[in-house]
Amino acid sequence: MSFSKAAQELCVTTGAVSQQIRKLETELGGALFIRQARSLELTESGEILLTATHQSLNALSIAVENLKHGAKERIVRLTAIPSFAFHWLIPRLAEFHRHSPELRVEVRAVAAALERLDSDFDLAIDYSPDKNSLGFDSRLLCTEALIPVMAPGYREDFDWQDVTSWQGVALLHDTEAWQGADRHVEWQYWLRAQGLDMGKVAENYAFNRVDMAVEAAAAGLGIALARESIVEEALNSGRLVAPGPAVPSPASYWLRVPELHKQDKDVQQLIEWLLSQTQPVQTLAAQTQSASFKPSSIGAGKVQSIDSASSYQPGFVAKSAGMM
Repeated sequence: MSFSKAAQELCVTTGAVSQQIRKLETELGGALFIRQARSLELTESGEILLTATHQSLNALSIAVENLKHGAKERIVRLTAIPSFAFHWLIPRLAEFHRHSPELRVEVRAVAAALERLDSDFDLAIDYSPDKNSLGFDSRLLCTEALIPVMAPGYREDFDWQDVTSWQGVALLHDTEAWQGADRHVEWQYWLRAQGLDMGKVAENYAFNRVDMAVEAAAAGLGIALARESIVEEALNSGRLVAPGPAVPSPASYWLRVPELHKQDKDVQQLIEWLLSQTQPVQTLAAQTQSASFKPSSIGAGKVQSIDSASSYQPGFVAKSAGMM
């Protein structure tokens, strides 16, 4: 970040840029930059103004694009984390288009969309433990649950309640569970919830996406801590088994709307439809808070393939596509 580079892009002198910044700071009554010998950093006020400036320019860009496409087709740009977009959102989009044929949704899968100030989106689905995010209007879409999963033949007699059973087990980690999360946060959280003291959590295999960890588990590489929303089908089919109970995740899925777009009727139309796809039900995580976890009718702790919808009660709610 430098005034010199800004001057080059604007085809003006560095002094001209510096003078305009000084005038703006005088008008606002505070500094926008922390000026150091060879670098510049934004102050808190500078960060707020930068976010608002990017959102304003992006809103203008989106308006121009919508005008190009004409009044008959309206576009909403939706950004979502990849695993959620692929496993939950995309299977439902056909129903949305039947419901609202005049509105086109452009989906972009981005791991940390809110970090990118230049992202031109109208709405983001964020997975985070934080209810609020600076510069965005936030609404809860749904909660999530964390559940350990593995291939059916990985450890047939695995007893999750016995600490010694975990010795020699490969733990598969999603090292970027949410923005700013510790590499081992989800496994630490789940083990603590079960009262299992295993000391330092081993990192046998690491992935930067949870669906990669889940696929590695399905291939027999170890045990992944999955988000229930993306493994419901695999658990129902028996492709994966759950060697332990689900627990409510510390993070939830949030709808983040840039402040400039929160009154947009098209954005609100999409939000209302997304909210209609979730409904309150008793979660698997809520059912298994006690130590007597029973994936089926067998004894506590032992692994059993969950092979039917009647025996597996998903905690993440999702109406099947086309079943409104």
